[in-house]
This record gives sequence, structure tokens and C-alpha cells, in this order.
Amino acid sequence: MSQRSGRGVHATMCHVDAVDTLILDLFSRSAATIAGLALFIITTISLMRTVVVPRALSSVVSDAIASSVIRVHRRIARWRKTYEGRDAVLAWCGPMIIIVQLLSWLILYFTAYGLWIYGLGGVDFGEAFRQSGSSLFTLGFASSSGAEPTALDFMAAATGPIVIALLIGFLPTIYSAYIQREVDVSLMGVNGGEPTWGPEFLARITLNNQLAEMPKRFTEWNRWIGNVRLTHVTYPVLMQIRSSTPYRHWVVAALAVMDAAALHLSVTKKEPSPASSQVIIQGTQTFELLYANMAVKKKLRKRIPFVGKYFGVSTPTKNEIQNLPSYHPGTVAVEMAATADSTRKFSAEVINAIRKGEAPELQLPRAEFDNALAMLKEAGYPVEVEGDIAWAQFVLTRRRYEFTAYELCRRLDATPAPWTGPRDIPTPVIKPASAVEILRNEVNSQRIDESKRPAESPDGS
Repeated sequence: MSQRSGRGVHATMCHVDAVDTLILDLFSRSAATIAGLALFIITTISLMRTVVVPRALSSVVSDAIASSVIRVHRRIARWRKTYEGRDAVLAWCGPMIIIVQLLSWLILYFTAYGLWIYGLGGVDFGEAFRQSGSSLFTLGFASSSGAEPTALDFMAAATGPIVIALLIGFLPTIYSAYIQREVDVSLMGVNGGEPTWGPEFLARITLNNQLAEMPKRFTEWNRWIGNVRLTHVTYPVLMQIRSSTPYRHWVVAALAVMDAAALHLSVTKKEPSPASSQVIIQGTQTFELLYANMAVKKKLRKRIPFVGKYFGVSTPTKNEIQNLPSYHPGTVAVEMAATADSTRKFSAEVINAIRKGEAPELQLPRAEFDNALAMLKEAGYPVEVEGDIAWAQFVLTRRRYEFTAYELCRRLDATPAPWTGPRDIPTPVIKPASAVEILRNEVNSQRIDESKRPAESPDGS
């Protein structure tokens, strides 16, 4: 009797274990199916937002990958002692973001399909991922005869080539925008120096007898700034793709053109200025938008919309601007309207960050402005306003974009050109060759040579 009862208890325990195992297996496969579906949706949204939809859309996966790659490259770059060494490391950052994003999407799809096949296919965990990899990468060495796994195999086999094809189509778009950006940056190396500097740009144009072309030049750079705003907001990876030489950088080029426009507005009255004003307006909005997308973290609690009108400057400052010789109420009104339109997309966090950074005093010292003005006068540039009035006009103009420009230069570790602000790693300023100084030396050398020539006698002997 006791033997029979013992067998009964054992059978009951085996039955209970079998039920528990069945429940556990059912639970794990159900959880794997749900997790696979969620991972598939997240990865697909990330891929669509980053590669397909032509809008500035954030993606948790893509943003996390980009931030990680940037952080790694910046830490490695810190070990280099010179700026040229840091630039050589950071030159890999942009391309590596694209490669790591591709690999991450493929790995996430591989994981999603593996979880799906395990949850729906009735195979063990290891075999499910073996089958997922075989299908996703179209290798075909593992398959299943069931209806559900076979359908998933077909989906995975289509997903892998689609992801790779989308990236193949994405690369020409990125590098086409890069080439369009760099053509003008490269040309600016002749007109504004390498690295580019606003006062040097004006001096070289003056020495080359091209002052009449200045409005046309500023109009061309207006279009360039607008193109950069569109492409670099839509495809943020472009911000990390650097020029082919360490002495060029797109932010430095844009800042140099804006400084040249600010100087033009500050020291001249007769020369035409509408194109210069447009450069300031377009450039300021571009810097603010890029700073907002790059520097302000996109957390849900910080997405509170900004209520009100942000005009970039206080009311007393606007009154001061209208009273200066190079400004008139119409231009100020246009800038205020344009700024009000652009801030509709900004959160309160972004507006507060920009307001906090816009200090009443420039970081640029007055002495550097005076030295630049002296250089322009020596080059023959038509300086019509000098001293405190010129400085006051320059301060009011540059204050609108200095903070965001310096922040972009610092965060991207741009070429340490003059008037581009400090870097996280203290770096000596790299100055372009001065055309005015070369001309001065040539003239002095010619005078010395002439003074050493023997004087001619009255009869010409």
C-alpha cells in the first residue's frame, strides 16, 4: 500500500513539474514575442526618422548611438597634445556614427527576429537566433518548416537588404550636402584666410579691389547659411563631419562671414548694407537652431513650449539699435519678425539657455576690435565710423550671435581661429597669414632696396 502511495506522490510531483515547465515556457515565449515586437517597432522608427523622413526628428536609438560615438572620440582626442592631433581623431567621428548606426540597426533587428522566432516558432533559444541571423543576412543555412517561422524568415530576409539599401542611398545624400558646404568653405580660404577670420576677409577683398562685389558675396553666403541650416538640422551627423584640413571648419567660416558683416555695418555708412543685415539675421537664426538641437537635451520634462515672443535682445537694446547710424527701424522690424517666427519651434529650455548665455558684454576684447579696425584702415577699407560709436554698433550686432557661435565652436572643437572663443582644452589661437602685413613688408623691402641704389649723376651716368 505504501509503495503504491509513493508512486502516486511521485507521479503527482512529475505532473506538477511538467505543468510548471509548460507555464514557464509559455510565459517566456510570450514575453519574447512581445519584446521582439517592441524592439522591431523601436528600431524601425529609429531607421525611418534618421534615414527616410526629411525632417529634424529625434530618435532615442540614433541619438544615443551618436552621443556615445562622439563621447568616445572626444575622450581619445583629449590625449593628443596639439589641435592638429585632436582634429585627426575627430575626423573619424562623423563617419563612425553612420557605420555604428547601421551595425546597431542590424543587431537590433537580429535580436527582434530572434525573439520572435523563439516566441512563435517552437524552437529553442539558441536555434531561434541562429535562424534569425541566417535569414536577416540572407545566408540560408538555417530554416524551419513551421508557418510562423517561415513567414518571419521571409520578413528577416527582406529587412536586411532594405536596411543596407537605405544606408547606401543615405550616404550620397550626406556627402552631397557635405561637398556643397565645403566648396564655399574651401573658397573662403583664399578670401578670408585659413583659418577664416572676418577682418581678414574684408582686408583681402579691399586689397584685391573687390569692394564693389561685397553685396554679391554676402548674398551668396546668405544662401550658403540657409543651406547649412536645412541640411545640418535634417541630418545632424553633418555637424560632426569635418573639413579635409584641420585649418578649415564650417562654423568658423560662418562666424567669419557674420563678423565681416557686423564690421561692415559698424564702420560704414555709404556702402550698401541690406545684404550684410541679412547675413546677421540668417546666421543668428542658424546658430540658435543648431545650438538648440545639439546642446539642449531632448527630455520630456524640458519640452514645455515657450509662450511669448523672443526677439533676442531687450527693449532698451532695440531702441539703441534703431538710433545707430547703420540701422533703421525697417531692418530691426524684419529681424524681430523673423526671430519671432523661428522661436515657435523652441522650447522654454532653449530660450532660457540662449537668454542666459547672451551676456551684456562681449567676450571679444575691445583691443582686438581696435587692432582689426587699424588693419582695415591700412588695407584701404572705407572706415567711416570709428572709436566708441563703431564699437557700440559692433557690440550690439555681435552680441546676438556670439554665445551660440562660441558654444558650437567649443562643442565641435572647431579650428581655434581668432574671434572664435575658448575651447574645452586650452588651445593657442591659429591666425591666418595677414595680407596687409605681407604688403607692408613688401613695400618696406622695396623702399630699402631703392635707398641702397646709387644715386644717378645729372648727366645720367
